[in-house]
Amino acid sequence: MKIHMILLAAGFGSRFGSNKLLYEMGGKPMYRHTLDVMLSLARELKDADVTVVTRYEEIYRDAKETGALCLMNRHSEQGISSSVQIGLEANLHPGKDAYYLFFTADQPELKKETVRRFLSAFLRTGKGIGCLSENGVPKNPCVFHSCYTKELLSIQGDRGGKQVVKSHPEDVFLFEAGWQELRDIDTLDQLKN
Repeated sequence: MKIHMILLAAGFGSRFGSNKLLYEMGGKPMYRHTLDVMLSLARELKDADVTVVTRYEEIYRDAKETGALCLMNRHSEQGISSSVQIGLEANLHPGKDAYYLFFTADQPELKKETVRRFLSAFLRTGKGIGCLSENGVPKNPCVFHSCYTKELLSIQGDRGGKQVVKSHPEDVFLFEAGWQELRDIDTLDQLKN
């Protein structure tokens, strides 16, 4: 079954003070750490691809060179839901089952091995939704079976798929991971801790 990995990279990062996604960490921009995890994982999986949704020309150009499907979000002021919808709509295949694995671009310490183990465990459960978690609290990345497409497309504002996760607790698989891998960077001070 096809796995569409979608990087949500259109946020404003207002608390960071500048474009956090382009902030250099370990010799590359913050978003690139997650994108590299996704690209490497896509090469290992049987039937997977990578989509990047962004509002930034620099990210668009760089990601395009990797072979990922790149999409501009011209309505990012509407919140993360607009990026979720753009990424989904570009990968819809009516009548075919698929999975949509959403990543945020501000988790630079996320490891490919963690995502691989999570995805492998999730696919064995038969559940329709899976999230990495910290102490039982759902975090990103999250994966959704295509049966949840309609609900994901109806999300409004600055809310991602967590609404759908909360609406279907019986169909959610959680995979525990360390806080450092799962933390999203919102402020420059977080990088110093």
